[in-house]
Amino acid sequence: METNREGFAIPVALMVIGFLSISLMGAFTRVDNEFRVSTNRSKQVDAYALAETGLQRFVVTRGELGLTANPPIAAESARITLPGGFADVILQRVRPEIGNDPPLYLIRSRGTTTPPALAGMRPAQHTVAQYVAWRPATMKVIGGWVSFGGLRKNGSAGTISGEDGCSQKANVAGVGVPDGMWNSSGGFQPDGTPPVRYMGTQDDMVDEMPIDWAGMVAQTAITPDIIIPGQSYPSARFNSDPNYWPVIYVDGNFSLPSNGRGTLIVTGNMTISGSNKWDGLILVGNALTSNGNNNVQGAVISGLNYLLGQSVNESDAGNGTKTYQYNSCNVESALGRFGSLALVENTWVDNWPW
Repeated sequence: METNREGFAIPVALMVIGFLSISLMGAFTRVDNEFRVSTNRSKQVDAYALAETGLQRFVVTRGELGLTANPPIAAESARITLPGGFADVILQRVRPEIGNDPPLYLIRSRGTTTPPALAGMRPAQHTVAQYVAWRPATMKVIGGWVSFGGLRKNGSAGTISGEDGCSQKANVAGVGVPDGMWNSSGGFQPDGTPPVRYMGTQDDMVDEMPIDWAGMVAQTAITPDIIIPGQSYPSARFNSDPNYWPVIYVDGNFSLPSNGRGTLIVTGNMTISGSNKWDGLILVGNALTSNGNNNVQGAVISGLNYLLGQSVNESDAGNGTKTYQYNSCNVESALGRFGSLALVENTWVDNWPW
């Protein structure tokens, strides 16, 4: 007896096709989910790397980000663009300078990846943080004006002083020169502790003042912000940005064109005329000549080319009611260009709240 199987093959085929389709769809979904999970994990790792790179780069190169205050102000921030995304970095002061303890800051960095190509996936983010302290540069200041070639002052008017203009540090000598190389007329007397410090021979001065003048002249010990000739003196920037304390390097002789601040390095002779003012450090290779009623608040060292084995000339404070005064605050602000942020060990934190 024959069984009627008419129409049985088609339903079976449809069932098999449906089962295979569901299985294939499930496989595709599983592969897609695993790919998304893998991509998400990879992006999270990338976001962590962006955050850490941004933090490190901010600490090392904050000046290149346009942040010029040294030490940093109470709060600073920057967005750092990196391959694969960017890092938003915030530096916040948590403790001001107290005595000899430098200011302390918290730096947070949130890394954000570029948007993934997959639909529905958002950029990954990760935040790290660490405490950092300001590490100031230091310099041994001997006097308000120290000259390896000696110093002359004519007339009784004016001031050359080693008394700290901001009353933060101990007073220093008004003038520091080799033995017998201070000359004055008209009864002029510097102020300071002592007013004039005779420092022995020029070689004795070299031993007492370890300055890498050769490295400064070669620009290996410092990285100037402005190089003259080649660049312009930044008068407008001085007027608009009170936190701008650059390093200006002059190759050759130089006459100060207007007021300024920071560290001024002149490899030849320098002249200051009129009522121009400088706050910070002035380092001169040969002689510094002062004409008029100018004002320097910081510290001056002239005749530094002696450290290169060259003979140097006598500097001349000239006539006029001028002021050359040691100011520890301005010296520290100028040296701030050479200061840096230092990571505090064992304070790194992962997933810090943003």
